[in-house]
Amino acid sequence: MLSRLSTRLRTSLAAGLAALLLLGGGAWWLRGHMYDAQVQAANAEAKAQARELSNGFKYGQQVTDSWQLPYVVLGSDGQVLLMGGPLTTQHLTGPLPAAVPHLAPDDWQTVQRISIGPAGTAAANRYSGRAFTAMGSWSPLLRKDGTQVKPTVGPFTVYVLATPFAAEASLHSIDPVLRAGVPTAALLVALMAWIATSRALRPVDAIRAELAEIGEHRLDRRVPVPRSGDEITRMARATNATLDRLERSAAQQQRFVADASHELRSPIAALRTNLEVSLAHPEHTDWPAATREALTSVERLQQLTEDLLFLARGTHPATAGRLGTVDLSAVLRELADQYRPVLGARLTLRVDAAEAVLVHGSRIRLHRLVRNLLDNAQRHAATEVTMSARQSAYGCVVEIRDDGPGVPPEDRERIFEPFTRLDEARSRDAGGSGLGLAIAADVATRHGGTLRVAHAPRGARFVLELPPVEAAGRGRSADSGGPEPASRT
Repeated sequence: MLSRLSTRLRTSLAAGLAALLLLGGGAWWLRGHMYDAQVQAANAEAKAQARELSNGFKYGQQVTDSWQLPYVVLGSDGQVLLMGGPLTTQHLTGPLPAAVPHLAPDDWQTVQRISIGPAGTAAANRYSGRAFTAMGSWSPLLRKDGTQVKPTVGPFTVYVLATPFAAEASLHSIDPVLRAGVPTAALLVALMAWIATSRALRPVDAIRAELAEIGEHRLDRRVPVPRSGDEITRMARATNATLDRLERSAAQQQRFVADASHELRSPIAALRTNLEVSLAHPEHTDWPAATREALTSVERLQQLTEDLLFLARGTHPATAGRLGTVDLSAVLRELADQYRPVLGARLTLRVDAAEAVLVHGSRIRLHRLVRNLLDNAQRHAATEVTMSARQSAYGCVVEIRDDGPGVPPEDRERIFEPFTRLDEARSRDAGGSGLGLAIAADVATRHGGTLRVAHAPRGARFVLELPPVEAAGRGRSADSGGPEPASRT
């Protein structure tokens, strides 16, 4: 039920209830403390009056009725010798306390309560039907000269009633204040909690309203960041950072779709033109040559489709497969054996990988990574391509070098983006779809490594760094998929 209430209301109710409990407990303690203090004062006053009465009777002083508190004087036989204040013998309904000769002289005792019966006088009305604590004082001798008591010689006891009337009067004066003040203070605390929560949640409402306005085509908008520097400020900054990433991702996706459409348009247009010309002039068409051109366009379309599918499904769980230990030196030597007959005398392909260089990952994807780098190198090399693999102190390093025009420093990050081609030597005329390096960088990242373009005196130098078998086995697993056809960058 409470979970359906708003945060403001729940906070206000909790604050009001806590204030009510704390203030109520404090009021109850204050009330009891005031009552106990007044009762202790009344007990002390009763003791003092009992002592004075006892001394007066003891030394034969005149007893007057000027005492504030009621008292009873008992003889050694337990009979009432004298009563003072608003009491008479007809008011005593309970058993009277017996004399206490076992006490030392001038000692004190709190006896059982003395019950007061109904009284006819107005002064005794507030004593009627109640029991009071009596403070006692005992004296061993009663002198007869000048006293108004029975001429009995012997020990006597003076009992003075400790009345709680002052304590009750203080409670009567403070109770109305507490009854009205405690709920009022609790309501005030709840109201302050409501106001404070509303002010604290005002930036959250502004953030929510702005997020509700942000749509697919308005990703450039950002939520307001309050100046308080608290948790809401950090949440707003994190939200804006998330929106920045979403905007960049959406922009990349739009650019990727546009580039993919542009790349697919060229082979489709070439294929359609070839077929239309062939059908328009069938008697003048070299059908084997036209078929070969159409097949070339289809192969290019197939390659583009496979590369796009690879990038699109790269992080999908369905691409996960068997992982294991891969020898990168063996991968380099295998690719060199495949490419040397194709390169022929045009390029020299050297391999520097004498020792085994082991990494953890997917052999198929690592094979494709190196193949894409080799395709890129042989496409732009002048006379030579060199591949090397070695074990370093921090992992495994693979280098692919060529003696071509190289990569300008300002473009060394950009070339790993999909469909990126440089305007000069590494251009579309050299072939490729612009996806090979993007795929290579993606495979390296998902294997916990990095792919970068390093400085070289001549040509381009691509450096692949992967963690060793132990570190890679403990880290995140790389995706592996089925066999992938060759990719041309």
